Amino acid sequence: MKGNILPLTFAQIEESQLGPLSFIAGEKGLLNVAFMDLKQLKQEVHLKSGSPSLAGFETLTKLLVEVNEYLTGIRRGFTVDIDWSVISGFQLQVLKQTAEIPYGQVMSYAEMAKTLDSPGAARAVGAALAKNPMPIVIPCHRVIRSDCALSGYLGGGKVKAQLLSLEGHTIKNNKVVSL
Repeated sequence: MKGNILPLTFAQIEESQLGPLSFIAGEKGLLNVAFMDLKQLKQEVHLKSGSPSLAGFETLTKLLVEVNEYLTGIRRGFTVDIDWSVISGFQLQVLKQTAEIPYGQVMSYAEMAKTLDSPGAARAVGAALAKNPMPIVIPCHRVIRSDCALSGYLGGGKVKAQLLSLEGHTIKNNKVVSL
């Protein structure tokens, strides 16, 4: 996405219990969710936007409602279109599998590796999730270590714990203690 001139639409939630959230969408759907303000996101990804995307506007209008509903406990999943074309290879497999983890459930990195017919690739799963361009919507916070410990998350460990708590998990000493 860096340096491309595309019809893109941007939005942000300036204040949430998770801090600022920014979003980018294009003609094929959601492209990016970030735990930062929009100005910082635009600088980080070096975007040169052409005219706004009407389809992106529709995606983000819907997403803003859905994110607010999710954060207030009303919504359990997202229905916005995701532009999967910005993801490829093993990461695409991991993120599509992650998107299937139901609300309120967790899966370990090792379990995910097994479901992808790549036993022993737990670290590769973690590396793919660490580059998830659409956290929350593609719920990588639902992937934890085999010992139920929380590990790296784009938004930070506190945000991962908040999201899992929101979905009904009890977190104690940086571990999921009730599933």
